[in-house]
Amino acid sequence: MRGLLLVFLSLFSVAAFAATEIRTVSAEATGIDREQAVYNALGEAVRQVRGAQISASRQVRSALARVSQRTGDGRESSTTISSGQKSETRVASNGLISGYRILSVTDSGDGGGKLARLEVDVPVYKAPGSSAQDNRWRMAVYLVETARSRYTVDRHSLSAEEVSRRFTHSISDALAQSRRFALLARDSESAIFDERHRMAGEDVPVSEKAMLGNTLGAEYLVVTRVSDLSLGSKQQISSLTGEKSTIATGAAVLEVRVVVPATGGIVWSQTLNTTSSELGLALDGTSHSVQKVFDRIGREVALRVIDAVWPPLVEKQQGEELVINMGGDLLAPGDTWEVFALGDAVRNSHTGGGLGRTETRIATVRIIRSSPKLAYAEVIDGKVEGAGHVLRRRAHSSSKERAAETIRGTRKRTCLPIDPC
Repeated sequence: MRGLLLVFLSLFSVAAFAATEIRTVSAEATGIDREQAVYNALGEAVRQVRGAQISASRQVRSALARVSQRTGDGRESSTTISSGQKSETRVASNGLISGYRILSVTDSGDGGGKLARLEVDVPVYKAPGSSAQDNRWRMAVYLVETARSRYTVDRHSLSAEEVSRRFTHSISDALAQSRRFALLARDSESAIFDERHRMAGEDVPVSEKAMLGNTLGAEYLVVTRVSDLSLGSKQQISSLTGEKSTIATGAAVLEVRVVVPATGGIVWSQTLNTTSSELGLALDGTSHSVQKVFDRIGREVALRVIDAVWPPLVEKQQGEELVINMGGDLLAPGDTWEVFALGDAVRNSHTGGGLGRTETRIATVRIIRSSPKLAYAEVIDGKVEGAGHVLRRRAHSSSKERAAETIRGTRKRTCLPIDPC
């Protein structure tokens, strides 16, 4: 048995809006009569454009009956009768049709019905900027989990909900700036559902309804849990010079994973355990200072995810400069990165699985400027030839070094115990 579930919200010709294009397809199908043949042909047209979901099931039903009979010599024998089996395949296809033209309806040739040939106009939604996202992996940042009900950040008490919201936004924002992934807004689903409900209304034209049914699935998920967040600062006075200084207290501990939702496999997992000094932050107790904590940690998480999943590469050499295929705030002027040449692929001797390619350090570069999509770097150590080399961050961030220089001030050549050097 073959069934068909087809949703027709409207059957009239409309002009395609900017985000919707009309795709005309030819389709034919048979039916027991003219109406059924046309209906089946419309379903075939939608399946050509939208695809179909097919489910197959088999049901086995048994009916037991016992028949007894007596033979000529007086013995009794019995026979058990059992039977019943049914198979079913169901094809479900959902889509919209803005118009169709019947080319012909003829006898199917086997005397069992009609054959309909149609031209069908199917509206197809084209996502804004979809061409730029075709080659990018889709990534979703899920709401950051929290281990406690409240946290204290630079003398400000924040609820778990506030910490989760700020971290989720800062991580998503940093990953979006890298332009390496097509970010999916999992933290804005309430607003998205409201808009879809509006689009399903009867007064919305078919071309707008083509936006429905286009939800994308993520190829990677970023799942984060905040174990500790107690960053702060306090003042101390040097017994040697009497000079006042601010020192960092507390730490931020975040457990970060990159997961493939299709399989549930963990691609990468790491615990970020850092302090405000390591992040290059000078906390002063203001709300602006608190926001810097979330922005800087979000940037750090994004950089580690990118380094594990899709690190930046040297695209080309432009005079004395290297062109890097990642920009935004993630590659800030003054930051130093190490360049590695990729070698042969390595396979695990036990499992036979790929372990990636060998990497050989060839240079250290400094970012001199960046744009939303690209960054430009100068070589400060080593030599870079050609393109395709991978960039990795140095073990010690230049932001920490810049913070130390700022605190040291005019005593640049003197390092006292109160200096972070």
